[in-house]
Order: sequence, then C-alpha cells, then structure tokens
Amino acid sequence: MARPRTPLLDRERIVRSALRLVDEAGDLTIPALAGVLKVSPSALYHHVTGRAEIVALMRAELVRSIGERSLWDRPWDEALGGWARAYREAFAEHPGIIRLLATAPLAEPFMHELYERAVGTLEAAGFAPEDVMGMITALESFILGSALDLVAPAVMVDAVDRVATPRLADALAAVPAGRRRADQAFEVGLAALIAGYRTLLAAGRGRGGGAGDPISDQA
Repeated sequence: MARPRTPLLDRERIVRSALRLVDEAGDLTIPALAGVLKVSPSALYHHVTGRAEIVALMRAELVRSIGERSLWDRPWDEALGGWARAYREAFAEHPGIIRLLATAPLAEPFMHELYERAVGTLEAAGFAPEDVMGMITALESFILGSALDLVAPAVMVDAVDRVATPRLADALAAVPAGRRRADQAFEVGLAALIAGYRTLLAAGRGRGGGAGDPISDQA
C-alpha cells in the first residue's frame, strides 16, 4: 500500500484541531485530541512533547499578530490601546481557550519577548518598575473579560420591571444593539483604564519619579 504523499499529522493540524476542541469542550486532553484527529494518543507524541506544548502552540497561534515590534514604537497609551484591541479580537475568535490560557504559566520565550517590549515601553514613559506588571495584569484581565463579552448573549440583563427599576430600564434601552454593545463597553473600560494609568504616571512624577529620574535614564 502506497504511503500518503503528505503526512497525516503535523503540528499545524494538531494546533488547529486543539483550538476547535477547546472551543467546543472548554478543555484539552491528549485522548480527546487524538479522538478528534482519529489517531492513537501515542501518535501525537511524535510531533509534540505533551499537553503543555500544545497549549504553548495554541497561545503562539493566537498572539502571533498582537505583539509586532512596531506597535511598541508608539506612545505608551496608543501602544496599550492597540495591543488591547488586537488581543481582544484574537481571543474572541476562540473564547473557549481563555480559561485554559489564563491558568497556564507563561513559559514561552516568545511571550517573554512580547512582555519585554511592553515593559520597556512603559518604563521609558516614566512608570515605576514596581507598577508595570500590575498595570499589564490589570489590562489583560480586562481584555479577557471583554473577549468573553463578545460571545455573551445579546441580552444579559433581562425581564426588567420598568416600574420597579426605571433607571435600569432606561439605561438598558440606551445600550447599542448587537456587537456594538460589547464594543462600546470595551472602549469605555479601556479609556477608563488608560486614564487611570495617566493619573498613576502623573502621581509618580509628582513624587519625583518618571522621565528623567535615574531609573528611566538607564534605559
């Protein structure tokens, strides 16, 4: 019997199938992925070392478009805004993976390089080193929640009694329809976060930190 011209299994196919599985099942196991691919679990180990590497490959597939170097050449607030929007769109395509990636340690060098650029941009802008990772974590937590909101039901607050809760009813009536609801909520929250970061930066400069201090001058 002739062998197939192309391999039946490769890393790209494994990653695509793993993403579909996580979207449908919300989790990833080697036996389940092997079942989707119609191979034995042992066949997967000819291409990957195990579940942790598959998770890393899925993360690489999702974030490959959000950490381009040119993004971090912009002013810090524009860079964070652009990163947040691209990050949200990437995860919105595969919302099932959010819980999986949020609980998997960031051990991949490509993720370290992405964070290195983000940290460098924020420190160069004058943010205190002890604040930077907290800022990034807060922004990412907001992004992940916003990505889930993109796939949430159009109406999350339902059966409102206008007589008992008239202000809530009016507020809900003012919400845009369809995806615009999630987009509006995201942009409002992102603007609030960045405004808060500007306040943090100004407070740090008021205490003598920020651009021009010895830490910033070492960059």
